[in-house]
Amino acid sequence: MLSFAPVRDFFHSKTLFFPLQWMAACLLLIILNISNVVHAQTRVPLLFGENKNEKGEFVPMPERFTKIFEFIEKDLHIKFDLQMYPWNRAVKIASTDGGLIFGLSITAEREQIFTFSEPAVYNYLWLVTRTDKKFDYSKLLDLRGKTIGVVRGSKYGGEFDAQKNTLFKTDDDIDAYGPRLQKVLTHRVDAMIIASPFTDAIDVERQVNTIKIDEQDTSGIKPRFSVLPKPVLKDGIRFAQLKGQNDRLIQQISVSLDKYYAAESRLQKAKQSKK
Repeated sequence: MLSFAPVRDFFHSKTLFFPLQWMAACLLLIILNISNVVHAQTRVPLLFGENKNEKGEFVPMPERFTKIFEFIEKDLHIKFDLQMYPWNRAVKIASTDGGLIFGLSITAEREQIFTFSEPAVYNYLWLVTRTDKKFDYSKLLDLRGKTIGVVRGSKYGGEFDAQKNTLFKTDDDIDAYGPRLQKVLTHRVDAMIIASPFTDAIDVERQVNTIKIDEQDTSGIKPRFSVLPKPVLKDGIRFAQLKGQNDRLIQQISVSLDKYYAAESRLQKAKQSKK
């Protein structure tokens, strides 16, 4: 024989079920909200200099930069919103309107208005010439009377910048390898400065000679370009922001950079120990 629960027991169980279901749903929402707060990322606009090839196409950001950005984002729970501009304009925006910028080197003039992080990377500034027009370079005086191609808005160290258009002339151009190398080939400049993480001129020269440009040179010289053995400058590349705008963020980025390079050092040691 079938048995049925009393009607009053059925309704009593339903009245218990719905409050419990409602409480469980509320608890789940609270947990999700807490999780979202913990993992929330503050969006931080980041000014960055664009780089284009000879066709005007954007060149991807170097991996050594993206690795650093990703580490800082994870470490500080932030998300960089990249704002790409021609370098000269990016520097002008950072200098006037403010905002975090990546890629600045320290100069006496900039130190008056910017708070700088520790160096994120180091660049070496090298002189690139035609292979058949190399010259000896060991000091700035060796550039007397020459025309040197530089990137508009970039700084190349206090001594170099002080001698521009005095000891030597400069040809300012956009940060695009192709057009600048064309000027070297066509004798419009005696040399151009190129920034590279490589510490050996031979490695830089090999890299430069792989860059595709619109050929206007019929001399048949191979390789077309030479890199002079001594760099003009070892340049620390940093994050920066107008003084007083967000000094705490700059300090946090510096701490994060220390963590990044400590982790990289441990990784390299681990790789070497396995060999």
